[in-house]
Amino acid sequence: MKQTEQRLSVALKLKEFLLLETAASALQETLPLTVFTRKKYEPKMSLLGKYPCDNITAPTYLSFSTAASSILITIIASVGNSLVVLAVFWNPNKDLRTPFNFFLANLSIADLVVGLILGPMSTVYHIFEGLDMLKQRFQDVVHLSYFISCTASLLSLTALALERYLAITYPLIYRIKLNSVRALLVSLMVWIVSILLAMIYFLVGYNKFRFIFANTAVAIAFIVLIFTNAKIFKYLRNQVQQWDDLHDSTEENLAMKQAIKWEKKITKTLVIVLVLFLAFYLPSCVCIYIINFCTNCNCEFIHWVRDIQYVLVMANSGLNPFVYAWRLENFRKAFKSILKCYACMNRLRSTSFDPQASTVISDASSGDADAAKIELKLNN
Repeated sequence: MKQTEQRLSVALKLKEFLLLETAASALQETLPLTVFTRKKYEPKMSLLGKYPCDNITAPTYLSFSTAASSILITIIASVGNSLVVLAVFWNPNKDLRTPFNFFLANLSIADLVVGLILGPMSTVYHIFEGLDMLKQRFQDVVHLSYFISCTASLLSLTALALERYLAITYPLIYRIKLNSVRALLVSLMVWIVSILLAMIYFLVGYNKFRFIFANTAVAIAFIVLIFTNAKIFKYLRNQVQQWDDLHDSTEENLAMKQAIKWEKKITKTLVIVLVLFLAFYLPSCVCIYIINFCTNCNCEFIHWVRDIQYVLVMANSGLNPFVYAWRLENFRKAFKSILKCYACMNRLRSTSFDPQASTVISDASSGDADAAKIELKLNN
């Protein structure tokens, strides 16, 4: 009897063990789909789908760090590019309204969109992401602003490179065909095309459009920029060799040498802008490839790569004004005039709203009037 009970007990325990083992294996299969193993879950990276870690929240410290970076970029890009736009359109020294400078101003307006619109929205976006309060509509607005500003920057740089190519290799055609009005019309077309191309985002989604953008717009811009600058430097080298043989005795020869020096300086400035552009956009494109094709990367790393790519593109917008101030004397003078005017206006405002200063001024003016009356009586 006891043996029978022992056998039943062993059978029941064995049955319980088998049931537990079956439940454990079933639970192990379903765990990757639950919240508890979300950090270990590594999704398949696919270009055809959405952002691979879309359903996995980024680390809070990363979101807040990106928000802090966005604040810094907002301040630098807003101040610097505002100075460039004011310098060209206000033109305090009457020497900046040229087609090249209008294209520069258009590039600065694209960078100003980053400083005044995209930067603040990026800050709010990443704060909301860190607090897990992000909404899809706001996400779409941020992404749309991002693509519009990036496309406008690319097209403006391409227009600048083509303008330099025409100005140096075909100077007569350049003077006849391109003037300030046409430069403004081309700049307007840049913004129309940028807005229309950004609408593709709603058709294919953020992740796919970002990949398409890196492989079409950025790649085409790179090719155009490298081709035009190679042609420009080849032409300049030949011209310098020819003009080095000219004698400095005639005014015409001196003027030609001075003109080529100026064109060379402007072209070098543009090359510095292009190098900075490549230095920020090429790593950004590499990051896009990592996001889409790194099948062994976990989502924390992918979120890091995503934010680095985003910050690199925005950071490029704050550097160009420093290049203009460093390389171009007319921009440097214009910046000084604008800042002096701003300082004078602040001084006048503080004086007009300071009651003590107003009293001193009124007392001084009344004292001057009394002294004038006394002097008039003495003379009579």
